Amino acid sequence: MRDAVRVLLKGTFVLCLAFGLVLATVGKPVQAAEPITVGTIMSMTGPFGFIGTPQKEAFEALIDDLNAKGGVLGRPIKLFYEDDKSVPTNAVIAGTKLIRDKKVLMICGTSMSDAALAIVPTCEQAQVPFINSGPAKIPLKKWIFSTGPGDVRGASHLLEYAVKGLGGKRLAMLYSADAMGTLGRKVMNDEIGKYPGVSFIIQEAMEPSDTSVVPQLTKIKAANPDVFILQLTGGMASVIAKNYKQVGMTAQVLGCGSITDPNFYKNAAKFAEEGNWIFLSQPMMIVDKMAPDDPYRKGVYEPAKKLLQDKYGPKKEVTMFHGSTFDAFNAMIDAIKIAGKAEPAAVRDALEKVRIDGFLGKFACTPTDHQAAPVDFMRPMKLKNAEYVPYEK
Repeated sequence: MRDAVRVLLKGTFVLCLAFGLVLATVGKPVQAAEPITVGTIMSMTGPFGFIGTPQKEAFEALIDDLNAKGGVLGRPIKLFYEDDKSVPTNAVIAGTKLIRDKKVLMICGTSMSDAALAIVPTCEQAQVPFINSGPAKIPLKKWIFSTGPGDVRGASHLLEYAVKGLGGKRLAMLYSADAMGTLGRKVMNDEIGKYPGVSFIIQEAMEPSDTSVVPQLTKIKAANPDVFILQLTGGMASVIAKNYKQVGMTAQVLGCGSITDPNFYKNAAKFAEEGNWIFLSQPMMIVDKMAPDDPYRKGVYEPAKKLLQDKYGPKKEVTMFHGSTFDAFNAMIDAIKIAGKAEPAAVRDALEKVRIDGFLGKFACTPTDHQAAPVDFMRPMKLKNAEYVPYEK
């Protein structure tokens, strides 16, 4: 009898102990997977804040959506933001902080071409991959990748369209005195010889901070070009549009894709429409004119629009700066998946294998070319009744 009681008590103790361990396990949260840390450098403030703001919106929407679906490789993504305040030297400081203090796997950004160029040596030395989401032309570097066709292919296409699409012979150019503008100018001057009988009869520069370009436009008007090329951003083009009407210009304007941002539309669309300006810009600007089953509209634009509107409301519009950020982020995540691990060298190698369709064309880098899109696919368009529409002669 005593032995039976002893066995019963022992069994009861073991059962209670096991039950207690189960309760203890259930009561404690499962240890969360360690996040994969990445960094971004943007211009949240300063003259290029209009670019950094939508970039941050895109990153936040993408991060939230990805992590809600389980992250990548079973781990959440943690993104550290740095504001360079539209100053390239600040970007270098920010890059060093992200790499040294935050131990990021890689960096995506920036808002300015000058900032992108500034942080290249930092990323190369640290052997941390950097995906440049802007159009800056960066010579082939082992750890540096760029979305889209870049400034070189973009400028080449702009010149080609000015000559072959618009029949230009006597060309004028107004370019920004920064990395994007001066590189575009160099490319077009280097390639003008491809087109017999075509020349630049005048070229003028402007600073991003200029609030008037009347002197430059007065000179350009006197030169009487048949096509007037703008190689600069939307903020500067807004100033030009107002001054263009003020000085009574009539030359056919051809603007690059960097112009057609929301700020330009808000501040200068009516002037550009009155002047019959033409833009060589991203397909997203005329996406509502595409067929519903168009691969770009259905596979690239609509999913991004839904993601942004789910987070920020039904009135949120997709801009080119959202788009370039989507391309950089999606390439980053795809590379991590291909690598199968969050290790810089493995992700760097995987970036040469990523093949995705994006807002700026394909992301298809190779070991000999880290400019993702092999061709510039900007399309001609103009403003009509306050809307961007395809341009046809």
